[in-house]
Amino acid sequence: MLRISVFLFLMIQSVCFANDQARLPLNDYFSETWNTRSGLPHNSINSLAQTNDGYIWVATWEGLARYNGREFKLFTRSEIPGLPDSGLRSLSAQGDGSLYIVGARGGVSHLQHGQWHTKPQAEAMVNHLLKTNTNELWLALEGKGLVYRAADSDIETHILINLSAYRLIQDLNGVVWAATSDGLYKIENKKARLITADMGLPSDPIYTLLLTRQGQLIVGGERGAWKLSNGKFTPVHQQLNDESISSLLEDDHNDLWFGTINNGVFRLSGFGLEHLDAKAGLPGNRTLSLLQDRENSIWVGTNGGLYRLREAPFSSWTKKRGLGSDYIRTVMSHSDGSIWLGGSTGLNRMHNDHIESFSLVDSDKPLSVLSLAEDNSGGVWLGTYTAGVMRVLNGQIHTVINRDSGLASNEVRALLFDNQQRLWLGTATGLTRIEVDGSLTQFTTKQGLPGDFIMALKLDSKGNVWVGTGVGVAMFNDTLGKFKGQLFPRKFNAEYAFGFYSQNEYMWMATDRGLIRFNIDTGDVAMLGREQGLPVDKLFQIVAQGDSFWLSSNRGIIQVNQHQVNELLNNSQHQANALHYQMYDEGDGMLSAQANGGSNPAAVLHKDGSIWFATAQGAATALPERLKRASQLKLPTVIESILVDGKNTPLITKDEAVLLPPGSDRISFHYAGLSFIMPQRIKFQTKLLGYNDKWVDRQQLNITEYTNLAPGKYTFMVRAGYPNGQWQENHKALDFVIQSFFWQKLSFKLMVFFSLILLFFGLYKYRLYHYKKIEKELKLRVKQQTRDLQQQTDAFAHQASHDQLTGMPNRRAFDNWLAENFDNIKQSGQPLSIAIIDIDHFKRINDNWSHIVGDKVICVIATILQQCCNDNANQVSRWGGEEFTLLLPNKTATQAVEICEQLRTDIANYDFSAIAGGLHVTVSFGVADSSVVDEYDRLLASADQALYKAKNNGRNRVEVT
Repeated sequence: MLRISVFLFLMIQSVCFANDQARLPLNDYFSETWNTRSGLPHNSINSLAQTNDGYIWVATWEGLARYNGREFKLFTRSEIPGLPDSGLRSLSAQGDGSLYIVGARGGVSHLQHGQWHTKPQAEAMVNHLLKTNTNELWLALEGKGLVYRAADSDIETHILINLSAYRLIQDLNGVVWAATSDGLYKIENKKARLITADMGLPSDPIYTLLLTRQGQLIVGGERGAWKLSNGKFTPVHQQLNDESISSLLEDDHNDLWFGTINNGVFRLSGFGLEHLDAKAGLPGNRTLSLLQDRENSIWVGTNGGLYRLREAPFSSWTKKRGLGSDYIRTVMSHSDGSIWLGGSTGLNRMHNDHIESFSLVDSDKPLSVLSLAEDNSGGVWLGTYTAGVMRVLNGQIHTVINRDSGLASNEVRALLFDNQQRLWLGTATGLTRIEVDGSLTQFTTKQGLPGDFIMALKLDSKGNVWVGTGVGVAMFNDTLGKFKGQLFPRKFNAEYAFGFYSQNEYMWMATDRGLIRFNIDTGDVAMLGREQGLPVDKLFQIVAQGDSFWLSSNRGIIQVNQHQVNELLNNSQHQANALHYQMYDEGDGMLSAQANGGSNPAAVLHKDGSIWFATAQGAATALPERLKRASQLKLPTVIESILVDGKNTPLITKDEAVLLPPGSDRISFHYAGLSFIMPQRIKFQTKLLGYNDKWVDRQQLNITEYTNLAPGKYTFMVRAGYPNGQWQENHKALDFVIQSFFWQKLSFKLMVFFSLILLFFGLYKYRLYHYKKIEKELKLRVKQQTRDLQQQTDAFAHQASHDQLTGMPNRRAFDNWLAENFDNIKQSGQPLSIAIIDIDHFKRINDNWSHIVGDKVICVIATILQQCCNDNANQVSRWGGEEFTLLLPNKTATQAVEICEQLRTDIANYDFSAIAGGLHVTVSFGVADSSVVDEYDRLLASADQALYKAKNNGRNRVEVT
């Protein structure tokens, strides 16, 4: 689905006011698609229904899905007891709010008051179910004909046999019509009669039926659609005669929709017969079901997913609808009621939805239009990207001035007629004014402009001309005949001025850091930016309509309240993110959220109240009056589930409280507002009677959780609303009781209270009697514990610094000694040598004998190495694994080598046969002294390099660096 912006007002659906609204062409509807990646169990949407509570239900071959606007909840055989198969064929919503589902293996189930009731299976797959006005259940079976069950009976009676029945309907006279593989049957008083060709209906399979609001029967079959009038069937439309009609719908405009087996959807309306197929965005050409919901969106079930058409706040005009360009840069409202649009490849005029194009008088080359203006006689002037200034005369575009005839640049981004009807031209290299007599006056930075790249021009209420550039703005005072620079305050960090809006004493500016308000009389400047909650930095155009400002940006159209904006700007202490805004983007009907700026006007308020914006994908237009109607939409609220300590708890559908077990610690309520237009923008409020009696704003969060509630009775209440709309009387309530453990009851608490008083009194007397004895015992215990703790501390200290296997100091002890003494030894000038010893081929010893033998070898070598430590200055430690370290203070490298050589010989000659037969062990030594290093870690590294050298040179040797 398309991304949906946050904080938008409305859940707009103007067709909810169908009596006041005109229908749209089929291609103008906003579309959305869902499939298995969106949470559906299967992409073939066999049937659609909406129940009285507001849910949309979807039947597929892999189960039933219930849609609440945000997510699909799945129901399969595991959730519907007794359902013979998850494959569903049809849904039948009833007036009492219940829902019948039917499908494969003859499955029939009934959802009523939140509980599933499974009916006896039919003898074949059920294609459709009809509950008649006499409460009989009629079942259309695949290959087994048509049966009915009398009210309150499970006994089936055959009406038709040896055929496939697809669809059933009962007309206003109580007659049942059946669409079958043999054709159309009319059933009166349980007697079936096949409609033959003499009534105008061919003897082909009939797949679907519709009874219009006027009571007319529409039939869809293998070769088209027919309507019954005066006892005869006539084709609905000749172009449908070759289509296989699989589903029918009449919408609130009384337009007819036709789903086909292989060719998508058709609509028959005042626009004629329109077509929508996979090429136009439908997820599949095989249309299986059609539905119009209460918000008058059209849902289409296909073999490729679920598709919806709806009216949106915005609609877009593009090349597809007749414009010369999709990339629109400028829009202008003309005094004659037309809209002019300039784009990257042409100029168009739109009036009463009729589009007129204009071409150059002497060329057929495409023209890139950047700006538009109307003179006092209604003439249209345009500034272009590469051809200067032009004018529309007699339906063609004529050149007025360009660089060859004195214009500073052919790139003209803004045009303005001042009060004297002088034409100001904002170009890429300065400002030009065409005087009434036709002469030119040039303005650049030398005449006071802050920059030469001109993007915007505007007259204020006093007749001053405001100029927007890439480095600030300037105001031209005609009385003084010069510019007055209005550089933005440095703290604003703004540079570009893309657009202006003049309002009494204020000049509003759309900049690259937000919305700036300038007081013409006092010179006061204030800015509304991200710190005040504006969602973007860069704004292009400002349009005022009613009590709103409409601001265009690269991320969509932002609507803010003028009164609130002025309050925020007047209050220097305003808090961050205090602004309430609504943001419109692709999810609201715009083909692109990127509004264009840097050319003027890029947004405009039209005479009919519509607002037009130039965007990267056409001209987007909105009628703000539609938005205000959103609060009139009925918004059902439902409590969907309650989770207690993470486990789902069944909801009671009658007026009973839900009983929760004692010790219920974490209680979560899941709820929804059942509107499907912009469900992510629905806001919620909740309260919990018995805990907090005030409504708590939850914004768009559809879950509320409570923890550590005391036992007792509570009422959870939730209501849904549209952003910025009034809260409706649509709250839902759920009573629940947290039951008490026996020790949480009042009687038990009183018993415990008095028992404790007696106990404390007894303890008090006991303590007085035994105080001395206890004191003595405590003193002895403290002494003993102190000794034990000291012993334990000593043991821990020894374990931390000694190797558990050999009992000698470990690497930690060795590192600590070396780190603490190395600097002192270096400063004293005494020699210091170390050796790193590694048992050769130790892995082979472990592998050939065992790890136990390896441990014994380590202990023997540790004992031999310790012989050289009779001199208390020497230190030997187990370095880790099969490695040892030998610390030899006051020994040069030569002396250390002699000691190590003797140790190597002793180990090589040692008889290890007592440990394991045939075992011979050698070691390698790496020696280094402190004479060549300044840090102890370098000394270790040198010894390690020497050890590496000894191993590479054959092992069982002593090497020195």
